[in-house]
Amino acid sequence: MADLEPEFEVFEHILMRAWMHRDASDVKALVQGDALFMFGTAPPVLLDRASFLGNFDDRFRLLGFRFHETTARRHGKSVWFSGHVELEMKLGPQTWEGKFLLTDLWRRGTVRRRWKLAERSLAPVKDDRALSDAIRTLQLWR
Repeated sequence: MADLEPEFEVFEHILMRAWMHRDASDVKALVQGDALFMFGTAPPVLLDRASFLGNFDDRFRLLGFRFHETTARRHGKSVWFSGHVELEMKLGPQTWEGKFLLTDLWRRGTVRRRWKLAERSLAPVKDDRALSDAIRTLQLWR
């Protein structure tokens, strides 16, 4: 399990830098054609790959990112990558920034056998130390 994390952190950084530098060819190389992007807004919103690629250049820009507390875990033939990430994004005239929970599903392609992003979920994180401390008390491995 631990040996997957460095490999997928590299994929995640390449993908985020490609988005930040608005490099559509690099994003296309890492994202499946039928990929979905779920945004944990209220109400939640889905974007398909074409919608994401069609708008990340001017309307939906990534200005900065920093990963924290990441993990990668194999699930069958796929890998789940998750972690906290600090993001600064520009959505039209609005800035959307802060801490987010990122969950990505990576799958190997059937032809070239390269890993590609199949699904991404991104949701803002609410700082609530009392709640996280209470949930931590439920951990059986402490």
